[in-house]
This record gives sequence, C-alpha cells and structure tokens, in this order.
Amino acid sequence: MSGGATRGQPAPHRSLAGTAARGTTFTTTQALINKLATIASMWVVALKLGPDEIGMASLTLALGIYLVVLPPLTLGDVLVAHQRRFDIIAPAAKRIALTIGLVTAAIIAIAAPFLTRWFTQYPPGTMMALMWVLALRPVADALCPVALASLRRDYRYGTIALADGSIQLVATVATVLLAVAGASAFSLVVPQVVATFVKAFVYWKASSPRLDRPQPMAPWIDRAITRAIWRESLLAGSAQYAHNIVVVLPVVILGHLSTEEETGLYAFAYMLSAQANGLIASQLGTVLQPIFGNLGHDALRQSQAFLRVLRIIGAVAVPMTLIQAALARPLFELVLPPKWIPAIPVFTVLSVLEGFYFATAPTMSLLRAQRRFGTYFAWQVTHLMIAATTFWLVAGGYGALGVALVSLACWGISLPTAVWLCGRPTQRGVIESIGVFTAPWSAALPIGLAVWWIAGELSAFGKWGQGAVLVAVGPVALLACMLLARWTQPSAWADLQPIVGGVLRRLKRA
Repeated sequence: MSGGATRGQPAPHRSLAGTAARGTTFTTTQALINKLATIASMWVVALKLGPDEIGMASLTLALGIYLVVLPPLTLGDVLVAHQRRFDIIAPAAKRIALTIGLVTAAIIAIAAPFLTRWFTQYPPGTMMALMWVLALRPVADALCPVALASLRRDYRYGTIALADGSIQLVATVATVLLAVAGASAFSLVVPQVVATFVKAFVYWKASSPRLDRPQPMAPWIDRAITRAIWRESLLAGSAQYAHNIVVVLPVVILGHLSTEEETGLYAFAYMLSAQANGLIASQLGTVLQPIFGNLGHDALRQSQAFLRVLRIIGAVAVPMTLIQAALARPLFELVLPPKWIPAIPVFTVLSVLEGFYFATAPTMSLLRAQRRFGTYFAWQVTHLMIAATTFWLVAGGYGALGVALVSLACWGISLPTAVWLCGRPTQRGVIESIGVFTAPWSAALPIGLAVWWIAGELSAFGKWGQGAVLVAVGPVALLACMLLARWTQPSAWADLQPIVGGVLRRLKRA
C-alpha cells in the first residue's frame, strides 16, 4: 500500500485525529454537494408529487427496511472490527452476505401481496410493484460489504467519497427526471435501487486489486470462522435492524393508523429536516469505526476521541438544526406550494430532534468498534419498544405532529443515555456524558429563539420579509453561533477549523 503504512493502520506520520479530519473532509465535501442537489430535487418532487404519493413511496421504503431483518451491510462492520484478521474472514463474510441478500429478496417479493392488504388506502397494484422493485435492493447491498470494508480499513475516504457522491448525484438527477416525467412514487424508489448496484460494482473495482488472495484453509477452520462471523453478524445485524425500525417506525404506524396525507406530511418533513444534520453527522460512521477500532487497545484514548468527535459535530449540528427549525415558516411559505403548509409544525419538531440525533452515528460506531454488540442491541430494542408503544397511542388521534413530538422525547432521552453507556468501560460520569449536548444547546438555543422571533416579525412583510429571513438572518445567525462556539467550546472550535478549511479548499478546487 502506498505511503508505507501497514494495512489497516494510518501512515506513521499521520495522527488518528488527522485521519479523521481528512476522512470527514472528503465525506463532508461530497455530502455538501449532494445535499444541495437533494434539496433542489426535493423541491421539484414537492411540486410534482402530492403528500399521498410521497407517503406511499416512503411507506414502501419503510416496509422494505422492516423485512430486511439482517441487513447485509452490517457484515462490513464486523469485518472492520476484525481488521487484523480481515483477509482470513473476508471470504466467509462474502458468502454470508450473499446468502442473506438472496433470502431477504425472496422474502420481500413473497410478502408484497400480503402487505398491500394491510394498507388499503394505497393502490394495491402500484404498491406491490414498488415492493418488487425494492426486493432487489438487499441483493445489491449484499455485494457491497467486503469491498467497502476493505476501502474503510485502508482509510481510502477519497475513493469512497468520489464513488458515493457521483453515484448519488446521478440518482438524484434521475429522481427529478422521473418525477417530471410522471413516474409518481417510482421516482423516489427506482433510482435508489439502481444506485446501490452501481455502488457495489464501483466498490469492487476500487478494492479488488487491494484484496489479498488468502491460501486455502482446512475445512474445519473455515467452518469455525463462518460460525464466528454468523454469531457476530446476528448481534450486529439485530442491533442495526432495531435501529432501522426505530427510524422508519413513524411512517409505518402513521400509514396504518392515520391518513395518506398525514403519512406524506411526516415523510416529507422528515426527509427535509434531516438534510442539514446529515451533512456531517451521517458521514462519520464510515470514517470513525476503523479509527475507534485502532484505539481499541486503549479504552481511555478511545473514550476521549469519542467525546472529542461528539463535541465537534455538536458545535455545528445543533446550531444548524435549531436555526433550521426557526426558519420553518418562511421556508415553507416562500419556497414550497401551499399543499405542504400543514407540514410546518412537523418539520419544526423534527428539526429540533436533529439537535440530539447528531450523536447517533458516532455512538453506534464506537459500540461496534468496541464489539459491544449486546449493549448496542439492548439500547436499540429498548428504544424501539418504548417508541412503538407511544407512537401507536398518538398516531390515530394526533397524526404526524403527535408522532413527531413523541419521537423528539424518545431521542432526547435515548441518546444521552447511549453516550453514557459508551463511557462505562472508563467509568465516565453522567454529567460529562450529558455535557456534549448541553454545551452546544446552551450556546445555540438563545440565537435560535431570536431567529424564530425575527422570522415571525419579518414574515408580516410578505415574501420580501421572508426572503430576507432566509437569505440574511439565517446565515448571520449560524455565523454568530460559530463565533460564540469559539469562546464557549474552544476545544471543539480548534478541532473544527481544519475540517472546515479542508472542505472550503476542496470546494474552491471543484
């Protein structure tokens, strides 16, 4: 491997913090470009599709996640957690992933006719066709884990970012073209399935020259490795499945207990609210797990690195999401058609929720790197049980807004608890764990409330006032939050500077 680094380790002259910064720079740059394209495409989709169509597409995607009981991509997390034995266990992981993918595809295809009977408010033929298209996705996912894990192990974030960014950009353009052509709900489903197959091919082409060809091993050794991978995959996959269910649960319960419109309003508000936070936070899972894994021999350093990452993300994500919530009214009234106005309160609540959700990716990455799959599973299942019960109680009577408020309460308790669980091996206290949330919130909340008040006052002046809020007040408020973090969170500010600088330099060269 170039650069003289041992495979699975960063080059000697590169610190793990520097590796994280570079990896985040690559992934955040491609995420920024794609998020802008996604927001533009969502605007077109919002013009062409109604709440019922977006609701049906989102419900279909959610049902697909429900039926993927053992996500094939979790095999990659197991491989990254065993970096020193990667080449030995990779063949078994590849076989297991393909088995899971093919079986899951068959289950989705068989279950499709029965599921359409449970959601009678949607056209059964259209929904069944969407499910059959979606049945191909687990097969594509099964082709990804080993190649992607190889790229992650070798810290080839530039390759991953280029592949993911370019493919997702094409998929986004395809979504717009299909929506304009009148493809209805298919425009939100088909491009994502095709994109996953393309990613699998690109990962394989990029990693195959770097994958070692291990010598044949004794059958009993191969069977022992396969059993061990199955055990860890079942734990990791079950935990990831529980998390996936938690994320899509609101849409499924609303789809069954509420109306098509309420389901569509929630789905659209969720997709839009997640864009800002996803810009940085969602990119870190790929970057962080191998880095945390390399610190596995030193639990204290691993815990300190985890807190450092949370402080960095929180310093950006919390201000972005709170200001996003404050700008909900002018954003919807000025940019979107009137049919989406009822989604404003739902979008506001879900944007506030994102001020806690930023901790999800690092927390899951650390638990996987620590191989604490049992703790990961217990956390997700507990959250799922509480969320399912409360969603079921409020969905019928209070619709999308009631479900959004309950979801905010669940994540607001669940994530600080999970951060504390991550620190148990080093005896980290509750106060320090909660501090990663209270520090950015205490700095950003007053500014967010001020923006909300200003937005209400200027909205009285019509479109010009709303435009001024979006173009001037929002960016100035975000800048004020960043400057305030320089004094209230100096360590996070110092760590954030090289990442922001790297993103800006790459955008200038683009």
